[in-house]
Amino acid sequence: MRIPRRLTVLALTLLTPIVLGGQAADPLPEVEQVLRKVNFTAADLTMLQGGMVVARANAEKSGEIVTQAAVRILAPHAQVVSYYGQMISYVDGQVIQGFGQFSTPALLSDVAKLTFDRNDIDALKSCRAGNCDVRIGGAGLSAMQAAIDWKAPDYPDRVNEFARKTVVDYVTAYRARGDEALVTYNDNSKAVSLKSEWSSLLSRARNVHAFVPELARYLSGFPNDSLAGARDIIYWIKEDYGQKPIVSVVHAVMYTPKAGEDRTVVAQKYIYTSHYYDASLAVAWIASGTENGAPVTYILYSNRSRGDLLRGGFGGIARSVAEKMAREGAEQTLSMIKLVLEGRR
Repeated sequence: MRIPRRLTVLALTLLTPIVLGGQAADPLPEVEQVLRKVNFTAADLTMLQGGMVVARANAEKSGEIVTQAAVRILAPHAQVVSYYGQMISYVDGQVIQGFGQFSTPALLSDVAKLTFDRNDIDALKSCRAGNCDVRIGGAGLSAMQAAIDWKAPDYPDRVNEFARKTVVDYVTAYRARGDEALVTYNDNSKAVSLKSEWSSLLSRARNVHAFVPELARYLSGFPNDSLAGARDIIYWIKEDYGQKPIVSVVHAVMYTPKAGEDRTVVAQKYIYTSHYYDASLAVAWIASGTENGAPVTYILYSNRSRGDLLRGGFGGIARSVAEKMAREGAEQTLSMIKLVLEGRR
């Protein structure tokens, strides 16, 4: 597994505010309180105020990698939140190769542009439970292999058609049963229950339980729990970071605790990935106010992930490379947002 150099912004410890209530004239004291709590230094805070992105990544002994980053943007809250929404659906044809948002109920038309890489399709032809290059559940693999005429010249199209229907069915099941519908990957010798991985990952996100417990309950209790001020978006995305293209299905929640406040929390819960990741959760806190009479917004971002490279721990070069790539990915993404919103690009 390679950690992507460029992270999808709404994309996997959760970095959440100590105080979510009240619209502050200047959010800096609140931001600094949060960053100090997760061990950013005084030098880091000085760099942040100087217009630089501050970021760090740590590969933990638990087998997870945690990325944290922050940026200060001279733009109002609504503009920053709106740009987040635009970035979700932006397809550049290079890194982001496809995107689609699911309707309610999910429809085949939502995945009309979803395609798996030809190498993945050919791998599925010979895959077996416990030995497959694509993350898929055993029952789904058996059903697909039985349904496809692999001698037909158009078998790649038939595989994609089967996959599209499977994804729609999966999203429908998730909306009805929540975590009970999450896949168990058995592409390797040891099966990986996404439900168990996700539950364990969320339990380690102490900040969200301490400071936004209602969001933690909502993420784990979906669809049985409700959360006022939250908006759900379920979408698929296809990304290529120079290795194997990754197809993911993501449940994003955009949460504004109280109407009219310039505080928004955006969480991304990955409910399927075709390669690399066992479980992933990204959270961004967007806090805005005024500074010397001008609008200012801070984005505090955190990503906690588990995956193939992370399993079994890190050693030497592997750990340092993974941390470097995760940190640089966060820096590049937040820098791009700042450049666009401040009108320098």
